[in-house]
Amino acid sequence: MHSITAAAFAQVKLSGKVTDETGAPLPGITVAVKNTKLGTTTDGEGNYVLNADLQPGNYTVTYSGIGFSTRESTLVITTAKGYTLNAVLSESVSKLDEVVITGTSQGTTRKQLGSYISSVKADELTKGATGNVLAALQGKTAGAQVSQNSGDPAGGISVKLRGISTISGSTDPLYIIDGVIIDNSTTRVTNADASYGVGTSGANTTGSIGQNRMVDINPADIERIEVLNGAAAAAIYGSRANAGVVQIFTKRGAGGAPVVSFSSSFNVNQLRKKLDVNQAPTKFGGTPDVSTQTILTPSLTNTTAVNRYDYQDYIFSTGVGTDNNVSVVGGQNKTRYYASAGYLYNQGIIQNTDFNRYSFRLNLDQEVNKWISFNASMNYVYSKSNEKPDGNSFFSPTNSVTIIGNYYDIEKRNAQGNIQAVGERGRVNPVSIIEDFKQQQQTSRIIAGAGIKLTPTKNLTIDYHMGIDNYSQDGTTFIPPYAYNVSSGFFGGGATLDPTQNGYASAGSNNSFLINHDVNATYNAKISESLASVTQIGYSLQYQRMHYSLQQGRGLPPFVKVVSGAITAITGADQRTETSISGEFIQQNFKYRDQLFVTGALRVDGSSVFGESERNQVYTKLSGSYVISGTDYWKNMGVSKWWNLFKLRAAYGESGNLTGIPAYGRYNTYNASPFIGSAAFNSSTTYTNPDVKPERQKELEFGTDLAFMDNRINVSVNYYRKRVEDLLISRAIAPTKGFTSRLDNIGSLANNGMEVVLNVVPVKTKNFNWEMTAIYNHNKNKAVDIGQSIILYATTSGAPVAIANGEPIGFFYGSFFARDANGNELKNAAGIPLTEAGTQNSPLSYTAKRDANGLPTGSALQKKIGDPNPKWTGTLTNDFNYKKFSLHTQLDAVQGGSVFNADFRTRQGVDNGKVAEREDRGEIPRGFIAGVYNIQEWRVDDGSFVKLREVSLSYNVGKMKGLSDLTISLGGRNLYSWDHYKGYDPEVNAAGQSTILRGIDFGTVPAPRTFNVALRAKF
Repeated sequence: MHSITAAAFAQVKLSGKVTDETGAPLPGITVAVKNTKLGTTTDGEGNYVLNADLQPGNYTVTYSGIGFSTRESTLVITTAKGYTLNAVLSESVSKLDEVVITGTSQGTTRKQLGSYISSVKADELTKGATGNVLAALQGKTAGAQVSQNSGDPAGGISVKLRGISTISGSTDPLYIIDGVIIDNSTTRVTNADASYGVGTSGANTTGSIGQNRMVDINPADIERIEVLNGAAAAAIYGSRANAGVVQIFTKRGAGGAPVVSFSSSFNVNQLRKKLDVNQAPTKFGGTPDVSTQTILTPSLTNTTAVNRYDYQDYIFSTGVGTDNNVSVVGGQNKTRYYASAGYLYNQGIIQNTDFNRYSFRLNLDQEVNKWISFNASMNYVYSKSNEKPDGNSFFSPTNSVTIIGNYYDIEKRNAQGNIQAVGERGRVNPVSIIEDFKQQQQTSRIIAGAGIKLTPTKNLTIDYHMGIDNYSQDGTTFIPPYAYNVSSGFFGGGATLDPTQNGYASAGSNNSFLINHDVNATYNAKISESLASVTQIGYSLQYQRMHYSLQQGRGLPPFVKVVSGAITAITGADQRTETSISGEFIQQNFKYRDQLFVTGALRVDGSSVFGESERNQVYTKLSGSYVISGTDYWKNMGVSKWWNLFKLRAAYGESGNLTGIPAYGRYNTYNASPFIGSAAFNSSTTYTNPDVKPERQKELEFGTDLAFMDNRINVSVNYYRKRVEDLLISRAIAPTKGFTSRLDNIGSLANNGMEVVLNVVPVKTKNFNWEMTAIYNHNKNKAVDIGQSIILYATTSGAPVAIANGEPIGFFYGSFFARDANGNELKNAAGIPLTEAGTQNSPLSYTAKRDANGLPTGSALQKKIGDPNPKWTGTLTNDFNYKKFSLHTQLDAVQGGSVFNADFRTRQGVDNGKVAEREDRGEIPRGFIAGVYNIQEWRVDDGSFVKLREVSLSYNVGKMKGLSDLTISLGGRNLYSWDHYKGYDPEVNAAGQSTILRGIDFGTVPAPRTFNVALRAKF
């Protein structure tokens, strides 16, 4: 039997080169033998080699790649064993025939889509000198605002698709990797601020600060990312897709000899911009070491000579990092594999902070026979980090620039060698924080998936896929006992050192297990020569279990760093949750003559978090597209020679959001506590509606895709209107009910916007090619009905955040400067600006009043003083290729947004900033800062910027001895910012990944400027 098989099949070597129409080689093109599982990809010189066992006969070889039209060639196999096939691919920027996945097992082509879906390929993600996949996604896709909230080595990143889609829940999209639904939550297991005893942060008071778990994903493993912005595209995911969907597809194996790829980079991280500090030779008041006064006391007139320091020279340092990856791609006969390993190390610009990540991946595809195939993936990640307190904390090292007058030698020690307290209020010395605070976190994670695909008949496909995301976080914090006193506002030390309060330790852990099952069936039918049908049905089940715990205590003996050794225990946490969701869908597609496409779908969801009477939720979608340029009459019009594509599309979709409903939010739960030797139960002050249901989004989208001049000019325009109803809002109720607030489905919000994507190839020759992409996003969101006039949110930073009907979500609301009819600030006799006063008619309307001297009189007034939501965002990307050289640049723009710069005000108040210097030097009236200090408008800053996000210069060496391809590149990230911001960086958020609290600067580590040198090779 073995000899018969050997005679029937022969080992064939197929090789060749793939180029574009100018003769330039095309790397990364997929070469496959049609109707088999055999395939490979081209190297950096466009060459490929495919070894396969094939019977003699006729075969079709396909050549395909993103941005190019698919090419087919005929291969006739005889008794020979070596064949050469070259191919020339024409550019097709419109990508109409590119297959995308929209939630079902079988993908569809862009030609059929009625909604817009962005695709980002692998090489676009590796140009930006970052090991974070979300940072790499910045500026790459329309409709997405990707913001780096912190410059910490593993700082959190927020992604918002077409604006804010919720108030109480998460606005981050659903993330799916190779069919595995993953958890991207932010749970802090290192204590942010020991004075508060907080492990995880509240959603609406301090924000979600810290790592979000997409930091675990290695961008080097990714083949492409698809971003589903609209509800019509995401509707198939039902109650999980209110904020959109991001689908990540990792690299898979290919037939032929193993190909080993290796990449290594070295990074340098620097503070991009230093703040100017007070350089005045004197200060008001007495000697800094003995003064108990503050700079805010305007009655002080005496001055003291001081030496000024720039604490930034100590706090910030140059960090280094490296990112190393190796992968093997190969396959033989019916088996294909991709295996990789990666190591990332990144130092922060704050001393003693860093992040390490080890990642391992194995992807396997196995064809069992002609109608059964199997796939599996396994990704193990281990990460560890050394951290310091970040935003929303007075312990943040960055905040030491803000809260301490810069006339103290922070590195000075006493006779015993102990660091000393500094500042008029006994502030914790930033040297102590950097050298003595120990915050460490480690995460162990497995993301695994397995699936089987059946093709029992020619037109029927059935597949099942299971995915698991299981991770554990472990974090510890240690603050040693200090020999100096700190104020009660921090450790509770008071006037003397209390041994029961001196020193702090905490241990936090978070464990998450998430599993999803998906089964789908697809039936293709050809109704007539002109009409075809695709019917899809499916069922999905998702379950998640989480356990978070925190232990903490104060009062540590010498050398003790664990909670069990603490004298005084602090209330900790033990939170356990289980949630599940299941759903069924049916989707029907019709195609008429490959020109007109209509898709309709219906999904029914049920979840354990829904109220009993709302257990089943129904979502619908309907979309269609019409490719006018593919019709006969279009060709007869004579415009097709220069107008290559004209497609109209429209879509309507519904989706839901269950993240705003706690796991047991439909129940009124009770907390147990000790009481006089017994147990007592305490009710929450919030009453939960037992009929709670998910927020529901309804979106209508219109768009067009155009291509001109042999597809060298491509334009996509999208206009959308979406409304989120049944918002989950906590509203006040009468205390006589036994509660003070009620969580209920009331109110709605709206997002209206436009997206424009322009792809142009201005120059295209054999040796030189220039491609340009411009993206413009405009989104306007507002609260339509929140059931009350205004909702105010208390924040650690003092940022006055609000939601009101007709206003954007999370706008800044507070006191403001009094002005005359011409808009000039009103000042008192000393020349100090005044707060506007009068009568507050409603939260958003007032009547200003003046006394006999024309100055404000009455109560201080409040109004909308800023908006963190930008008017528009945009990106301009240019890629130049000259022979073996490549230059990539990316500019990102955010225009029209505000930042609540809490640090700016405080810097002046403690005599550290430049306004304080002007007062010290007598350039502005004494008492100026004290007069404007509490006017909240003074802290609202211009958050607009244009940033040089990415620069990369590469040289493709090509083949060398022992190497099939070698590329060397130099690059940079966040190199320069054109802005008028008075802080480090307007792209910041001290509230981390919070939905409502955005654009707040309070002790946040700024995003560093990064330089990068990288080497990529294939063997």
